[in-house]
Amino acid sequence: MAHVPGLNPDFCNGLLLGVIGGFSLFAFFTLIIVTRSFRQNDIYDVDHWKLNVKVPFTTTWMNMGYWTTDNGSPVKDLEQACRNLLHEVLSEAGILRNSSSPKKLAILDLGIGCGDQSLELARVVSQGNWDEYRYVGLTLNRSQHRLAARQPFHQHGKSSHAHYSVDVFQADAARPQSWGADILAAVGALRSDAESEERWVLGLDSLYHFSPSRRPILTYAAAELDASFMAFDLVLGENVSFRQRIVVKLISCAMKCPVGAFVTEAVYRAQLKGAGYDDRQIRVRDVTDHVFSGLAAYIERQEQALKPFGLSVGKYKVAGRLFAWFAQSKVLRAVIVIAPRREKAT
Repeated sequence: MAHVPGLNPDFCNGLLLGVIGGFSLFAFFTLIIVTRSFRQNDIYDVDHWKLNVKVPFTTTWMNMGYWTTDNGSPVKDLEQACRNLLHEVLSEAGILRNSSSPKKLAILDLGIGCGDQSLELARVVSQGNWDEYRYVGLTLNRSQHRLAARQPFHQHGKSSHAHYSVDVFQADAARPQSWGADILAAVGALRSDAESEERWVLGLDSLYHFSPSRRPILTYAAAELDASFMAFDLVLGENVSFRQRIVVKLISCAMKCPVGAFVTEAVYRAQLKGAGYDDRQIRVRDVTDHVFSGLAAYIERQEQALKPFGLSVGKYKVAGRLFAWFAQSKVLRAVIVIAPRREKAT
């Protein structure tokens, strides 16, 4: 190595050897990693499925689903089942019935997930005879809110709508007292004194997660918003043994639900009455046979479909077994609940 004035030749030689050695070591480890990644027994594996996944996903629905078609045939697809469940609730509430005269519709949606149900609601409204639509959706999860906020709600607005707004927020739907000013303003705008307005609070497969309980939001819906209430929810079976009740409490803890989340239909009705709804107008429809068994079967099919790719449904496999048990034991019942708002005194 040529002598450079001011530098020690031994230092320069050591530096050069160090650089060469470092690159050689890097090349050696890179070769090992690449070789292991492309070993003959792996190169023709199936993990290239990851390159074939179409993103963003077309839907990200997640509710328990309604796994029966109108003609009684079983549903095989999660998206269809989830959409069916929403439609069953809307149908029970009378929202799918076309009125002879245009009306105003306002909905506060509690627990919207990634916004698929919000988008479907907007689509349903666009096909109905509504001249105004106001919607506010809430989700507690930040990632879900980020996806919900990207949904193309605007594509369902019609020029014939006198007003059309869809707003989604990240918030704890169970605790109205925690809502910020922007949410309170949006929710407050749902309320109108117009006689032609339909105003609803919707809980689609979410209320049993509400902590400390459903009571605060039920009271808010009836007293503050003066809204009708529609929900898909789970209630405790009527003839449940002490041992089964203990099991249900353990399950509720595992599901991160409040210990008292699952109550009987009688207690549920009493909670609605205590919130301000007329108990004579409350309707509860049992849909257990259309929910648990279909969901359990779907999870098992999905597990088998993923196996060839070295994948699993993970935690949902355990959930599937629970749903199968619910279907067989009727310890928990799946229900649609409708509570119309009280008629104003004339």
